Amino acid sequence: MLIIMGNKLSYFKFLKKKRNKPNYGNYIIKVNDLQIDRIQQMHHILKVCCNNKNFFSPISNDLSRGIKVLDVGAGPGTWIFDMSSDYRKSEFTGIEIQSFMLPTIHPLNTSFKNVDILKGLPFSPNSFDFIHMRCMVLCFTEQQYEQIVRELVDLLKPNGYLELSEPELCSRNMGPICERFSIGVRDILSSKSMDPFVNEKLGTLLNDFGLQEINQEEVELPLSELDGNIGALYGETTFNGLIGLKDELANQMNLTSNEIDSLINDYREEIKSRRMYNKYTRVYGRKIIG
Repeated sequence: MLIIMGNKLSYFKFLKKKRNKPNYGNYIIKVNDLQIDRIQQMHHILKVCCNNKNFFSPISNDLSRGIKVLDVGAGPGTWIFDMSSDYRKSEFTGIEIQSFMLPTIHPLNTSFKNVDILKGLPFSPNSFDFIHMRCMVLCFTEQQYEQIVRELVDLLKPNGYLELSEPELCSRNMGPICERFSIGVRDILSSKSMDPFVNEKLGTLLNDFGLQEINQEEVELPLSELDGNIGALYGETTFNGLIGLKDELANQMNLTSNEIDSLINDYREEIKSRRMYNKYTRVYGRKIIG
C-alpha cells in the first residue's frame, strides 16, 4: 500500500499470511482492510485539524536534536512514518497488539514490536524521552487505562513528556440518528467496564501519576461535508467505524442485521446535511524528578 501526502512518500506493506486467531485484546472493532484504511485516514484528519502538527508537547527542538520516542497502539505505523520523516535524528518505536498490522518495510530510524501492553512492556524504566498514545478509548477498561498510564510514566526519562489524546464519543449539534449511535457506543463501553468519558480525565490521570507542567487543548473535528473536504472525510471515517461496530451495536440496541445496516446508512445521510462536531482532547505532562 502506498500513501502520498504532500511531498512525502511513505510505504506500508502488510504481512500477507493467514491471520490465525488474531489477538484483538479488548478492542471492540475487529480489524480488516477497511478499518486499517480508516485508521490511516484518521491520522491525516487529526493532523489537519491540529494545525498540521502530529504532537502537542513542546518537544520540537528535542526531536530535531534526536531523542527516543514510543508510540503506543501504533497500528500500521502511520504516525511514526510521518514523524520519522520530519525528525530523522530521533528514534521511533511503535508497539501494537495486532501483528498483521505492523509494517514490514520501514525507515532506519523506526522499529516496531508486536506487544500486548496488558501483559507488560518490554522496556526498562527511563527508556524514552517522549511517549505518545491516542485514540485508545475502545481498547482498555477504565482500570487498564489507568494502569497503562502508570507504566508509561515509569518508562519516561527524567524531563520526558507523555502525551495522551482521545476523542469525545458524542457530537455537538447531534442529529437524532447520531445521538442514538452515541448512546449505543457509550452503553457498549460501560457494559465492558470501559470509560466512554476518558477524554475528560486525561489531565487528572497525568497529575495523579506525578507528572507536572500539564497542558491541555480541545480540537474541533467537523463531521459534515458542509465543512469542506476534511469534514466529508471525517464523516466517512466515522461511518466506517460504525460498520466495524455494527454487530456490537445491533446487540446493544436490540436491532436486526438489516435494521442496523439501514440505520448506519441513515447516519451517513444525516451527517451530509447537518453540521456536527466532535471534540478531540490532547494533554501532555512532564516527568520532573526532585
